[in-house]
Amino acid sequence: MTTLRVLLADAPSSERPEPWALFDAQGRVIREGRAVPASWPAAARREAVLSASAVRIVELKLPPMSQDRVGAAAAYALEDQLAGPAHDQHIAVSDLGRDGRVQAFVASRALVASLASQFSRVVAESALAPPPPLSHWRWFASGAPGGFVRKADGSAFAVSAATADADLPAELTWSLAHAMRSGAPVKAIEAAFACDDATLARCAATTGVPFHRIEPWRWVDTTPTAFAATTDLLQHEFGRLPRRTAQANIRALKTPAIVAIAALGLHVVATLSQWAWLRVDEWRTARAIATVALAAGIDAAESDAAALLLTRRHVAARHRAGLAAPSDALPLLATIAPALAALPERALKIAVYADGHWTFEFGKLDATDAVELERRIKASGLTALQATTAAGMRMRVTPAL
Repeated sequence: MTTLRVLLADAPSSERPEPWALFDAQGRVIREGRAVPASWPAAARREAVLSASAVRIVELKLPPMSQDRVGAAAAYALEDQLAGPAHDQHIAVSDLGRDGRVQAFVASRALVASLASQFSRVVAESALAPPPPLSHWRWFASGAPGGFVRKADGSAFAVSAATADADLPAELTWSLAHAMRSGAPVKAIEAAFACDDATLARCAATTGVPFHRIEPWRWVDTTPTAFAATTDLLQHEFGRLPRRTAQANIRALKTPAIVAIAALGLHVVATLSQWAWLRVDEWRTARAIATVALAAGIDAAESDAAALLLTRRHVAARHRAGLAAPSDALPLLATIAPALAALPERALKIAVYADGHWTFEFGKLDATDAVELERRIKASGLTALQATTAAGMRMRVTPAL
């Protein structure tokens, strides 16, 4: 089965040639070229490689959580770092590591949406490049205009091409200065593209950081293993269900195996019965909410929407009567206070209330304190969403519906 991979900085245009490479079933390059979409070679599968200028990779440290919550937590952690409205950005995430580290990929939502209908997979060019050793940065030339820098933690940012007036891109200069100010100096920068010794010497003299030349890298030379391991950006509303595979091996069953299967069957029946009862109970609850909402003059097709509207009406009614509502600042804070009191002294830095929720900024908390805080808040009947920040941890607390 052949795979066509196309390097793109924007949605394909019928008039703009794009770099492409055709790979065989073993992941070897058969041929490569540059052409408009109508002239791309036929292939069983098409994948898009987003150039470094179109996607940014950010490394995050998140508290322990299930993988299905990582996307929302990453978006929350990045909301003050996005260069534009959050709804215009698409954030994909890698698998959460055992140490809580995850890579977040930030790209234009409109661009990813246009690629989702044309390609079976979308990956980041900068994610294909091998990361450097610890405390080093690696500078690559992109297959599209410009280049990018990858750090040891896997994060990456785009840089413009060097000009006749300056050997160093402005983005690289700013990032080096920021690293020095933040107490994380760079020991060396490796240049993975063709350049002469004089240019590297001028770069080192300008920044005070050694520059070394290493073997040039191109995205088409990425190994099949690296391509397979790279995070697919088609996630959330753009995701596809994985293909299901099945294998059946029929063997003679002995008595212990038959007994085990019978026990498993009883367990399945009991589980299905419990599931059916819970579904019926959920249906009864939803119908009860809808009945109450209808009696209150609220027309909502979904029970969740009806519950939200009932809650808002309840809050408004209490306010008209001169009473506080559970989602008001002081009652909500009073409910949260016992959980906050268990934290180490001076752990809480900032608390802000807005639109029925409290947002707390904490200093550095160990994993045990963070997990215990979330457990205590949930035990109080509240909902908590947390994310790690550069200064520590941010948590948003709202009343549970």
